[in-house]
Formats: sequence, structure tokens, C-alpha cells
Amino acid sequence: MALEVRTRSGTGNRYDTQLANKVPALPSLSPDASNDAPFYWNNPRRVDQSTFAMSALCPNRSNQETVQRDHYVTTIKGQKYELTWSINRFSAWSARAESRHFFVKFPNSPAANIRWILVFNPKSRTDERYCAVFLRLFSPEDLQRTVPITYDIALLDYKSNVFYRTGKTASPIPVTVRGGAGGNAIKRETLLEKLTPGDKLVIKCTIEAHPEIVTSAVKEVKTSLPEALPSSFSKDLELLIGDGKFGDLTMMVDGEAVQAHKCILTARSPVFAAMFEHAMQESVENCVVIEDVELTVFKALLRYIYTDKVTCLDTMAQELYAAADKYGISTLKSLCRNSILEKLCPENAADTLKLADLHSDLEMKRYTLAFVSGSVAIKVTKTAGWQDMAKTHPHLVGEAFEALAARIPFR
Repeated sequence: MALEVRTRSGTGNRYDTQLANKVPALPSLSPDASNDAPFYWNNPRRVDQSTFAMSALCPNRSNQETVQRDHYVTTIKGQKYELTWSINRFSAWSARAESRHFFVKFPNSPAANIRWILVFNPKSRTDERYCAVFLRLFSPEDLQRTVPITYDIALLDYKSNVFYRTGKTASPIPVTVRGGAGGNAIKRETLLEKLTPGDKLVIKCTIEAHPEIVTSAVKEVKTSLPEALPSSFSKDLELLIGDGKFGDLTMMVDGEAVQAHKCILTARSPVFAAMFEHAMQESVENCVVIEDVELTVFKALLRYIYTDKVTCLDTMAQELYAAADKYGISTLKSLCRNSILEKLCPENAADTLKLADLHSDLEMKRYTLAFVSGSVAIKVTKTAGWQDMAKTHPHLVGEAFEALAARIPFR
């Protein structure tokens, strides 16, 4: 059934048809509902029709929402340059230099995409009484318009004492740091005086360039927690089996005393729990005589009670199955049942059927009857176990034939 959703326009009673034939059918409205009047669900609360449309289009919307979280970091990718330029015998050098300027280009690598030129003129062209220092960008023209820098130029004597410094943030490039009568200059006379003891000038230039703004996604790396140690619960409890120091119960099996703990036996077996709950002889004397269970079988049973582990199903599955049934340990009984049925074959089918009947195990019985009434039926009836069962348990033979007859189709 298609649904026509209408929404009210303006203040009148006119409606605009929307989403026609696109929204699944909604639950039926009450008989009082109409296109031109307010409508209700079975409860008297009024609901806007647009709510129904959204509910139909987005069922359980809150349960379907997922949150995708991303983290980005924007930073300026910078590069730092450092230059040390030493001029020995500065007084003789400056006398010969006259008005010429000298420069060094750095970094000293042709592969560098950004390079700088530091120029030192011992006699400024604008005023020979002063020295001039120039810093220029020696790079492609496009970089000259976009690279902001922070620079620092220092003049040092032979003892590395700074006696002149200039620096600032400059953009765009190129920049010129120039000594002159009208700027932050140093007179030649003052410079020669500062350098008199060693007659050596050291120029240090430090540049921090920020040529690129980079935005990148941040990968959140969760530090893995240390791996927890494996549980030692079963191994620890296994140490209590036969423990004479803390055991509070003696169990006599085939004339041998086995120490145990009432609290563990009570928690694991309803039969033992009933035995110790009432003022029975075993509870009063703290001694239990185990009959009809061999010592090896009982020790395997006790190991399962303490550790929830069993390792002898290949050799004593039927005996352990009987012991588990006797003391009401259903999980062990189930493990034994599966082990027995996995080995079901024509030779042991009759014994398995008798075992199921003895312990009123309907699951094992159904499975075995289905097996003996199948394609191996003739083989089963020829075994010694079947012949013995026909004498001791004739009702099971009858049940087997009934199962077989139920599988034969009538014509």
C-alpha cells in the first residue's frame, strides 16, 4: 500500500503532496483520521505527519548513526640556515677592498632549492664612513615573492664577543640589511676599534625560512596495553587434588584414601551438595565411601571437578559417563556422550543403546536408534552385542524395529 504524505502550507488547510509512493505503509490510523483534520494513533496524542514520514524513511535512525572522527594539523614547514664567515687580518683586507663588496653563497649545495647570499662591504656606497651588510635570496623568482623569513646577523671579534647585531622578520623576500648613515649602521672607525686586539671579524648569520604551509592528517596511534598473563586457575586448583594439608574430606575409593574439599565438591556436584548439606554420616564424619566407581575413573572425575579438564575420553568414556551421571555433573556427561557417539559403529551400537537406556539419556538413545535403523541395520543385528541385548533388553530390540519401520515408506 503506497502512502501519500501531506504537509500543511501556510496557515490555511491546504496541503502539498510530497513523497508520494515512496514511503512504506504506516500502521493504520484511527477511524477519526482524515486528510483535512488532525489525526491520532490509538493513543490520543497528536503527532505531526512529517514525523511519520521521517520515521518511515529512517527507521531506528539513532541506532544507525556512526561517528567518523578525523584530526588534521596545519603547520609551517620551516628550514633553518646558519652561516659563519671569518675574515682574518681584517684591517689589511678592508684597506685593499676599497669600495668593492664581497659575498658568500649558502648553503653550499647545488641541490638546495633555496640559497642565500650574504654580502659584506667594508665601505658603504652611500657613506664610506660606514660598513654595509646585505642579505639576499638567491632562488627562483616565484620563491622571492612567497618565502617569509626571520633572520639574525651578528658581528663578533676574535674572542666571539658580539659587538653588533641586527635582525627581524621580513616578508616578502628579498631583504637587504644595509648599514648607512640613516640606519642601524656601524662606523668603520668603531668596527676597526672593536677588532684591534685580534684583527679578525666573524660574521654569523642565522635564517629561519618558512616556505610552505602543510596540512596533514594525524594518525592516532593507540599504545597497546601489556599483554595479560594467561589464567592459571585450572593449574592452581589442580594442585589441591589429593592435598592432605588443606583438605577437609576423605574419600575412600577401592580402599585408597583421597583427600578433597567439601566446598569445591558442593559447588560442582548437586549430589555432593545434598550429601553435605544434611546431617548424614558422610557430613558428620567427613568421610565418603565411593562405590561402583573404579579408582582411576574417580580420579579423572575429581580432576574434572577441580579443573574442568578431561583427557582420558579415548580410554574410559563409558565409565566416566556413568560416574558423571551418578554425581550429576551434566557438562562432563555431555562430553562423554559426544565421545561415545563419535565412535558409534555396528559392533558397539547395542552396548551404546543399553548405556543410554540405563541412564535415561534420550539424546543418546535417539541418535543410536537412528543409527541402527539406517543402512547398517543388517550388520548391527548380526553382532554379538545385539544377540545379547535381545536376551537382556528385548524392549530395546522392539524400539529399534519401530525406528526401522518408521523409516520405511508406505506404498
